Amino acid sequence: MTNIEERNLTEAGLSKEHAVIYLHLLSSGLCSAKVIASKTNIGRTLTYKVLEQLMELELVEKNDQLGKIALFRASHPVKIKNIVDTKKQKADLASEGFSKSYGLLTSQYNLLAGKPNIRFLEGIDGLKEMYADILECGQDIKLFRSFLDHKNPEVTRILREHILKQAALGIKVKMVGPLRQDVSIDVLKQKDQERMVTRKTMKEGFLMPSQVILYANKVSITDFQNLIITIIENQCVKDSFEKMFDYTFDSLPNTY
Repeated sequence: MTNIEERNLTEAGLSKEHAVIYLHLLSSGLCSAKVIASKTNIGRTLTYKVLEQLMELELVEKNDQLGKIALFRASHPVKIKNIVDTKKQKADLASEGFSKSYGLLTSQYNLLAGKPNIRFLEGIDGLKEMYADILECGQDIKLFRSFLDHKNPEVTRILREHILKQAALGIKVKMVGPLRQDVSIDVLKQKDQERMVTRKTMKEGFLMPSQVILYANKVSITDFQNLIITIIENQCVKDSFEKMFDYTFDSLPNTY
């Protein structure tokens, strides 16, 4: 076997001694530990230890007949592939788990450093993550609603589920949104009351393609056309958006 195969096995996660002994058995067939140690120039004590480890990994099989010297053979290379695949699965799970914590860890670091934390989320999963964050914060929100938020049926379903969860937690909403012509005013008022929403209707020429939500010390901006969410975590930035919201909200009449 060549150094290339040895390097490939070490890159797959085996130690140098694992790779050397496995490749020797793969090319030589049944061998005793004494012969393996001699042919690989690995000390006999270490050879026994490595063989035990390789058997635990199911990369080496032991032919141990009563009264005879134990012989060892290499298992099918598919066992190495299984090890690599398992490590990849574990790495993928670890990466997924870390991704969920990354925003919080970055936020904590940036808050200490005095820098705003900016996160970018994408797609349906990103939308769910943003709404889960709102529920976890559990504070009242202020919302500039987008006129595009109900164009996608899946997005509509997620929004409706979130609104119900939000109301169940007692989170109140102040909203500036587009005129609703798909439902009567009486029905809309009843729904808003149930969901703890105080609504102001935008003027006809003031329609926003992106949704803006102010919650905790964050500003969430959702582009519903491309389903990209930007979350800015910074009290100063949030306060600035809140002043714009309050000015707009207070300037609109109390009508639907």
